[in-house]
Amino acid sequence: MESLFSCFDKFNAGNYIIRHINENDYEDIYSIYGDAEVMKYDIGNLLKSLDEAKNSIETIHRGILNKWFIRWAIIDKYTYEFIGTIAFHHFEFDKHKVQIGYNLKKSYWRRGIMSDVLKLTIDYLQSNSLLETIEASIDDENVASVKLVEKLGFKLSNRENNKLIFTKKLI
Repeated sequence: MESLFSCFDKFNAGNYIIRHINENDYEDIYSIYGDAEVMKYDIGNLLKSLDEAKNSIETIHRGILNKWFIRWAIIDKYTYEFIGTIAFHHFEFDKHKVQIGYNLKKSYWRRGIMSDVLKLTIDYLQSNSLLETIEASIDDENVASVKLVEKLGFKLSNRENNKLIFTKKLI
């Protein structure tokens, strides 16, 4: 499963490209993680400056290097705009299990984008890694995310405080 950290440089996900986040992406990172509405259900800290966004990218690179987590950019294939991120974290290497997270710029909400991106990313990883189980931990008030993972075949497996834990078996 450690191959997940190196299984691709970038790949196509329908109308989108999934690629590594680079140091030039700091303004886009800030536009997502500095938006209180986008971050409403995210456990991460709201970014307050472009410098914090630059530091966040350094943290992302350290996370990949140390195999703590992975966060990739979602790029519109036609406009090349950075529109969101997709992440894998809370790795349980012995169980071939990981949690998924995602964020999308507010201007791209309710277009079915994340549904397409997640489906194609999960399909890609199913074919190119040893991953067996993906979990999603979702705030119980985040109705859109709950509907999204249910549509993708995730099943409610647990409740922890105000979090709903959904699981998808890949094998």
